[in-house]
Amino acid sequence: MKSAAALLVACVIVAGVEAHHGSADYHVDREVAVEGIVKQWRWSSPHTWVLLTVTRSKGSSEEWNGEGPPLQWAEARGWSSATLKPGETVTLIMYPSRREAHGGLIKRIERASGDLVVSRPWLD
Repeated sequence: MKSAAALLVACVIVAGVEAHHGSADYHVDREVAVEGIVKQWRWSSPHTWVLLTVTRSKGSSEEWNGEGPPLQWAEARGWSSATLKPGETVTLIMYPSRREAHGGLIKRIERASGDLVVSRPWLD
């Protein structure tokens, strides 16, 4: 009986870890494109983050956040703490969050110059 309980606890822990690093919190069947100014680029563990200030048609602004890839994955593909700079205009192509109205999982970042920073090509 103790081994069954231990197995159940282990499964719950693994499921929690997998959910954190998976895409379950996002609608990966659709995309949103949000253009704005980088407020902050977080080169942090376990994931990178982009905080974006988006100006709407009537001059109001709203904050958006995009979850980027884990540091190790990002570093292996050439991302760094200098990938984005505050004040830079970018478009985040994201899978929208199931929980946050202004959040998503970054698929790619399009710079004003047209250059792309690809994050999750396997979800195409």
